Amino acid sequence: MKFLILCALASYALAETTRVRATIHCGFQKRVGVPIVSLMEEDFSSVPILNLFDSDDVLDETTVEYGEHFTLDGGEIEIFSTEPYLQIVHKCFGTERTDIIDLSEFEADSNDILHVGHIVLTHEGHKITQAV
Repeated sequence: MKFLILCALASYALAETTRVRATIHCGFQKRVGVPIVSLMEEDFSSVPILNLFDSDDVLDETTVEYGEHFTLDGGEIEIFSTEPYLQIVHKCFGTERTDIIDLSEFEADSNDILHVGHIVLTHEGHKITQAV
């Protein structure tokens, strides 16, 4: 029994929580559909053979109207550190497209929230403007 409690405490200590707040905009286009935003944690997606055994993890997911704030919150137990990113699946320009936002570029505030700002989807990809 003590071993199980010790394992549970160790797992909790190794868990890293990621909280993200942002807004998605569809450039100057007619808004088609509602984007699906997923907070993901990268495992072995860059190594195809290893990705078969341990694909990236979905930590949280939501649908959000263009221009509205959203918050995603998820945790993962990792041996090293987590490598979170946002995956945005949308039809902003008619056909379905997936945009990836690397969250390693953002610093968390005192409440451990990553404030990404405004994600503006463009024909070439996306651009991010920080909220003031």
